[in-house]
Amino acid sequence: MAAVAVVLLLIILQLAVHGYAISPPPGSVSISDFSAAGDGCPSDTYIGLVSDDAHALTVMFSDFTAVTDRALAGRRKRCHLSVQLNYPQGFTFTLVGITVRGYAKLDEGVKGILQTSYYISGRPGTGIAVVIKVGPFDGNFEEGIAFISPVVSVCNQVRKLNLNTEFRVDPGNFTPKRNGIITPDPEDLKPTLIYDVAWEAC
Repeated sequence: MAAVAVVLLLIILQLAVHGYAISPPPGSVSISDFSAAGDGCPSDTYIGLVSDDAHALTVMFSDFTAVTDRALAGRRKRCHLSVQLNYPQGFTFTLVGITVRGYAKLDEGVKGILQTSYYISGRPGTGIAVVIKVGPFDGNFEEGIAFISPVVSVCNQVRKLNLNTEFRVDPGNFTPKRNGIITPDPEDLKPTLIYDVAWEAC
């Protein structure tokens, strides 16, 4: 029995060595293309980074603010990001959650809302996550939330990851008018959107 146990252990170790890992090797995942469109992310106001262990995709913005004291268009800002991830064959990925860091100043009853979704080119389905802040509120915030209906990439086929993000403020119908602002650009300058990436061998 001891000999059998040793053989089984050796087989398991050999499988691990030959690529049956649960995530790509450190440093093997990179971004080869990162582009944006939308009034929430003008040129040169965003950046994307992948962590060394490939479990975090961080997106930072510097001009993505929804505020009530502008025209109706100023209350809702959107950004579409197209991300080309390069990674070794033999793995699939999915975005399972997101951490949102930002700043909001909301009068009583005013809502600040983040809605983010993603899809993978050529794959059905869309993952969705929503964060809502309700006034009175004034300060930095950090919220973590899971994606509803996460989408999994295709094995051994690199497809573009598409991220849609919207920040908006809803002032309600109060008299006198109430105000609010929400932005993923916190005063403490920490990263803004951090996507939690899960990997599986395929």
